[in-house]
Amino acid sequence: MAHLRCSQRYTNAAFLAVASASAALGSSSDAATVKSDRSEKQMQYRRLRSTTQIICKCESKTPTSTKSTPPIPQPLSRLTLLLYPYSYLPVPRLLTPRDPLFSYPEHKRGLIRRHYDEERVKEILSSPQLMEARKNNDQSQMQTILQQMNSVVYGEGVTPQMREDFLVRFGCTGFTTEILQYLVENFGHRGIIEIGAGNGQWARALTDYHKEFEQQTPDNSPKSWQFVLAFDNMEELPLSPKIYHNTMPENEHFYDVKKCASHIDAVQGARGRVLMLVYPPPGPMALQTVLAYLRASPGYDGSCKNDTIVYVGEGKGGANADDVFFDYFLGCKHGENEDADKCQWVVEKVMAVTPSPGGKGWEKMFVFRRKPAVT
Repeated sequence: MAHLRCSQRYTNAAFLAVASASAALGSSSDAATVKSDRSEKQMQYRRLRSTTQIICKCESKTPTSTKSTPPIPQPLSRLTLLLYPYSYLPVPRLLTPRDPLFSYPEHKRGLIRRHYDEERVKEILSSPQLMEARKNNDQSQMQTILQQMNSVVYGEGVTPQMREDFLVRFGCTGFTTEILQYLVENFGHRGIIEIGAGNGQWARALTDYHKEFEQQTPDNSPKSWQFVLAFDNMEELPLSPKIYHNTMPENEHFYDVKKCASHIDAVQGARGRVLMLVYPPPGPMALQTVLAYLRASPGYDGSCKNDTIVYVGEGKGGANADDVFFDYFLGCKHGENEDADKCQWVVEKVMAVTPSPGGKGWEKMFVFRRKPAVT
């Protein structure tokens, strides 16, 4: 059930109309301000590229250290937790064990709803109607019961074609233009390594967006650099490469994902890249990858340090990772994580994703940065 829980986000027409009208009424000075802001972002991106020099430094074995580090935000106080609703809590902030980051309201409600759905599916599978239909080989009744189950699992009115169309474009959970823009503008100078990339829809969308952004921000850096490195063991792909080989979906949405025997081995080539985990499977894989990523850069520092994680999935108790994964970022100590007490994390950003049809998933994108060690 969890694998295909993902609904498309539809833009509010009234909101678009208001936005268009506001843009039309904007003064020429407003337009100049927007243009100035865009130019400033492009200049910042060029400075990051020239400062980091990824191909010469992060992709080499002897990178040059960068001493400038961003300030560390403060953790939430008890007063803040009491006074502010979840959606108004400040970001970035330093995470602590009491932080409610992974227990957001819609996720809590979703888990209750999911439990109800699972119980309803069990009732259908053990119902006298299904047994009778099987006994009599009543295909019409079987089809009715199947449609009933689909409504419970995927949502009312969600067809198999709708689910497949979403998977083709996004994978198990959907990116947004805002997400692509944020990741490219903030990490375009570092690069991304995605582990468990599936068919590579996120990697493809990011690569295409990065190419467009690079065309708008020309510089003198080498062009042979690959912005996203994507890996998967190819054991549980959402869509079969054989079926989609040389088809429009593959050509437009899939990526050149490299097959890897182990997620731990694959992440060794991060070299300062940002680690991205999109809809990781339930279990220890996600945390194992994070720990291997952190240990893979002892010889790197500054801008080439492995210190940033992008996690896209549900919160604690949901369809992705395990409780130990979420507790690790909150600083909770576990015997198997020997460096948990030495590692603190800042949540830099939380963004909404494009949900799957039917609204049966409650994923978000979380961006974490490791707090620099005190020397």
